[in-house]
Amino acid sequence: MEDIRSAQQALEEARRTLDAAVQAARAQGSTWAQIGEELGMSRQAAFKRFGRPVDPRTGARIEPRSVADVVGLTDRVFTLIAAGDYETLMPLLHPQAARELTPDVIAETWRRVLAEVGTLQGAAGTHVELPGGGAVSSDDEVVGTVVGATTLECEAGQVHGRVAVADDGQVVGLLLVPTDHGPLPF
Repeated sequence: MEDIRSAQQALEEARRTLDAAVQAARAQGSTWAQIGEELGMSRQAAFKRFGRPVDPRTGARIEPRSVADVVGLTDRVFTLIAAGDYETLMPLLHPQAARELTPDVIAETWRRVLAEVGTLQGAAGTHVELPGGGAVSSDDEVVGTVVGATTLECEAGQVHGRVAVADDGQVVGLLLVPTDHGPLPF
């Protein structure tokens, strides 16, 4: 157990050291593209992981959120849709998204899923991606809009489910597509 505890502490220290190195590189004029290249990721991925944007309305830092929070929200959204619990679901949506994704629209879309693959049995492989599809590590924190992606396991097949989540934690998009669907819009 001591080895596990020691390894965990070393990992946390390495994360702090990496964050400090990235902030120092930014202070010295390095671009997000340069940092991303050094880390083997896109500039957007580097920014979403290490950026410290400020809300122009308040001047306060936009706080990052954990990937685990986005994963939990993604699973919750599809559980609520499958249960038809729109009273609990709708407050999770950004007001603009809620105007487009009304309970009737969501229910009709879910009815089509049910007609194709049956009732929801569970979700598998829920993870977080950047809107363009780049992966986000499960132990990272992120800023900005990200996508919770999952495979919805239904009684007669699978469906990909995606939830776009804004920096304030509100759902700004929902997508349900067959697993053999081509390129995704988000």
